[in-house]
Amino acid sequence: MENIAPKTTLLDVEYLGNPKVIAACLIEGEGSVALVDPGPTSALPTLRKKLDQLGLGVAGLDTILLTHIHLDHAGATGTLVRENPRIRVYVHERGAPHMVNPSRLLESAQRLYGTEMDRLWGEFIPVPLANISALHLLRHADRNGLRRRHLRHSDREWADHPAHHAAARY
Repeated sequence: MENIAPKTTLLDVEYLGNPKVIAACLIEGEGSVALVDPGPTSALPTLRKKLDQLGLGVAGLDTILLTHIHLDHAGATGTLVRENPRIRVYVHERGAPHMVNPSRLLESAQRLYGTEMDRLWGEFIPVPLANISALHLLRHADRNGLRRRHLRHSDREWADHPAHHAAARY
């Protein structure tokens, strides 16, 4: 665990026993604790252990923020919500339906990973619709005058990631 900013902790989930491959980020606010990208279910034991070491456990979470729905970022979300049904999940509007019904996402991943799917990612449990808050694209100028083209860089810079990434500024 590494404090990377005030009230912000990087949690290395030690993916498949390897450090510095996948990490979640814990953000503590005024009466709220958010986890950004909890990682895959296959790394959930390490994430749970680190949350317990911080005195939070899964029960201490109330928010999950997903940058996108790839299995390495969002895979453990449904399991965490099942363990703590008060967790609210914030995800881009295009990714939200796949968190509720992941069949297409999982079919695509299964074609790619085949028999290694479960070992690599673990179980992907759907998130109940009641726990989802869909984030909407900024379609016009916001109050600071930024235009959508300034906010959507991921489709050009990160070809292996979807254009519907979500980012938050605190």
